[in-house]
Amino acid sequence: MKKLLALMLLISVIFISGCASTIKTSSPVSPEELAVSIEPLVIKEFTEQDISVNVLNNNSTQAIDSVSVSSFDLFTIVEPSSQVNIPPGNKATVSFRVMAPSFDGVEDTSMLTLSYASGIDKEEKTIIKTKVMPVQTIVLPDAKLQFVGFAESMDKLRASPPVSAWETEKGGNVTVKFSVKNSGQTTISNGSMYVLVDIENKLIGNNASVNITEAMAKGGTSYTRGVTLPILKDAPNGETDVYVNLMKGDYLLDSQTLVLKVKL
Repeated sequence: MKKLLALMLLISVIFISGCASTIKTSSPVSPEELAVSIEPLVIKEFTEQDISVNVLNNNSTQAIDSVSVSSFDLFTIVEPSSQVNIPPGNKATVSFRVMAPSFDGVEDTSMLTLSYASGIDKEEKTIIKTKVMPVQTIVLPDAKLQFVGFAESMDKLRASPPVSAWETEKGGNVTVKFSVKNSGQTTISNGSMYVLVDIENKLIGNNASVNITEAMAKGGTSYTRGVTLPILKDAPNGETDVYVNLMKGDYLLDSQTLVLKVKL
């Protein structure tokens, strides 16, 4: 009886030892082996935009699975990212959709977190890894032009509705009027925007700009303003577009186009 128990114990030890030896583990692809690139993001506050992230798996032997974007700093992911599997040495694109926060709450760089499955741990479970990378982000105020058009003169900006087309003589002056409205949720500080009025055909005339000096809370507006554009004395006759651009630094917030005709 004792010999039988000893034999059974020996068989159990061998069986358990054999099972333990069949557990397979593998090291995951490290985040350093992933080359990730994304275009700088320029977006207005509380608006949505689709984003694509390019991922290159530089590992020569292992694939990475279920690659997706798990977070993007202060931005809200409104549509979860696609999940892709990337074989070793290959690249793929991960797409997702975000909504921007308030324009005054984001720094120039936001951190994007990419997650992926790679490798197996001692419990034979898939290992989840993450890679964090900086993304250049510009969040702009949601401001728009209103009451844009030609006016008879700077003294009569409010005398009549704006006109989208105007006829003038060579060597004369034309007046363009406009105002600005804050269509967003966040107060826009004074002096942070300007309007650039640009004649497309530089043989007819040049451009002029006006700073917006009013601060505007949600729904706030600026005063009606105007600019005078001199028409060159030797300007060719015919038509040209006149672009009225609302700018914040180098970034275009809104634009409207007028038509100017120079008489023969």
